[in-house]
Amino acid sequence: MAHSLEFEFLDDASGGQLVPVGGPLLQLRALLVRNEVDAAVKFYEETRGSSREGLLQEMVTGSFELKKSIAQMFKRARDFGAAATTYESLRLDAEAAAAWEQVNEFARSAEAWKRAGEITKAASAYERAGRIDDAVALYGQAGSREQMAEALARAGEYENAAGVYRALDNLHGEVESLRLCVSKSPGAIAPTIRLAELMSNHGHQDQAIELLMNCARSSTEARGDATLLEYLARLLEATNNAAAAAKVRARIPPAKKEEKAVPVLRAAMPLPTTPAADAYGFLKALPMFSELSMEDMRALFRVCVQHGFGPGMHLIEPGQAGRGLFLIVDGQVEVFGGSGVESRLLNTLGVGGYVGEISLLLDGPTSARVTARTNVKALFISREAFRQYVFNTPSAALRIYRLFSTNLAERVRTLSAAR
Repeated sequence: MAHSLEFEFLDDASGGQLVPVGGPLLQLRALLVRNEVDAAVKFYEETRGSSREGLLQEMVTGSFELKKSIAQMFKRARDFGAAATTYESLRLDAEAAAAWEQVNEFARSAEAWKRAGEITKAASAYERAGRIDDAVALYGQAGSREQMAEALARAGEYENAAGVYRALDNLHGEVESLRLCVSKSPGAIAPTIRLAELMSNHGHQDQAIELLMNCARSSTEARGDATLLEYLARLLEATNNAAAAAKVRARIPPAKKEEKAVPVLRAAMPLPTTPAADAYGFLKALPMFSELSMEDMRALFRVCVQHGFGPGMHLIEPGQAGRGLFLIVDGQVEVFGGSGVESRLLNTLGVGGYVGEISLLLDGPTSARVTARTNVKALFISREAFRQYVFNTPSAALRIYRLFSTNLAERVRTLSAAR
């Protein structure tokens, strides 16, 4: 569509520039045709976006270069919905997906990420849109099974999440998911038996017995389940409660005695991949997480993994991209500033100490070296896992970023006062 415009010089305040005469749409189009995007952004903002619909029509008839200028203008003017529409018209799907996220149109964002070939990002967007089945399917397609498990857990499908964690050999994630499942459904038989088995195998037989008994009290079906009752009887026998075991076996219907395989009793074994019992308390005590709700806190705990380091091994090295947060649950680490012969010991941290928290939120190389002084066990939250967590937990993200900003500002004030 051709436009005929007249031009005139404005007063001295304009700097003597030649500008188009006409309505806002015609003026904006003239600026964009000349690729004067900065001027177009200012004019669009001043006119409160009154030309939005007209500019969107230009996406049908305008040249490719004009369309690009319109898209850039919408984005820089923070009209993200219009920007997303224009990017889709240009088949710039990644840009469209990011813009749809800015206006909380997560289903549309997911579709755009899929077209761009960003399957994991599409899955995350589907999750934010509440389309869990679509999210889980895409996480599986992308091979992101940890994120699949987290999506299931966030959706309250704890038993399914536990199954994925079990397949991943992630004992920490499986136990956390089973605990939530049993808490939500005390009479759930299969997850209760599995959690009791894990407790028993790692030296907590009394807790396993209590768990099974609570399940039996909570459900008529559980009170007649041969597998649960037989396993409970064996645990009672193993803890020298033969009389109680006999009473439990007497409740098993004869026709069901061989119904299912009963978990095998094992000698207690160490739990090398499970954090220390008070690790959750250490994580909860970190200032940047101090205002998270219990639900958000447990979700954060699930994304943690445990790492072990021998004396002299480096958790963090200077000059490398930050990996994430390390929380010490056993042992000691030393923090050094500088590099090579000029490095100096800045601090020694023990149980409950943490390093690397800034790398969760800010890009850039690390400035310190952190080395294990003794054998160390540490909870680790990777940058990728943390970013996925805050994306899918906006209530937590708001609190974390606010507290992080407050704590960072306090550090700056402390350093300034010390000079």
